[in-house]
Amino acid sequence: MKKISYLVSAIAIPITMGMIGFDGDPVNASTGVEVVCDANASVPTVTATLFNVSGTEQISQKTDILSFLPEYFSPEEASVNCQNTAQSLQSYYAKGEMNYLASDTIDGKPVVCAIERRGISCDGYRSEILFALNKPVNPSQLLYDMLGGNFKDSQIPSSRTVSRIYTDLRPTWWPF
Repeated sequence: MKKISYLVSAIAIPITMGMIGFDGDPVNASTGVEVVCDANASVPTVTATLFNVSGTEQISQKTDILSFLPEYFSPEEASVNCQNTAQSLQSYYAKGEMNYLASDTIDGKPVVCAIERRGISCDGYRSEILFALNKPVNPSQLLYDMLGGNFKDSQIPSSRTVSRIYTDLRPTWWPF
């Protein structure tokens, strides 16, 4: 499918934390990420749990990544997109691929995609569309609205000042 990018601005968020398979202590500790869809929540939400296992102690921290809001998705679309997105992001974490999320307009539809590195749009060589909407909305606003609170500023950055916005997914509040 030929993809054409129409939107100048996009929001991108790193989705890998560089911690998959990381061993802080080569013998006793490991750190990892588990990405799932919480479809039983009032709003289906993709969550990530960072965990650290050291000897007999397990510490974990859970955070929301994307919520499939009713103003953008029907209940059925929200559930399906949440499940598919969580599966894709888990696969990307495990492989160390697709380091960012981005939003764009492809073939006239707003999309959210996973991309390998900064500077790639949703129709680039190393990108995968996670989901698209069938109604016209601003893709940057869509992604900003869907993001969990730990991954966005207090307001959406202006596309007038920068062409593409990047936000680091490695929050400083993770305890390890």
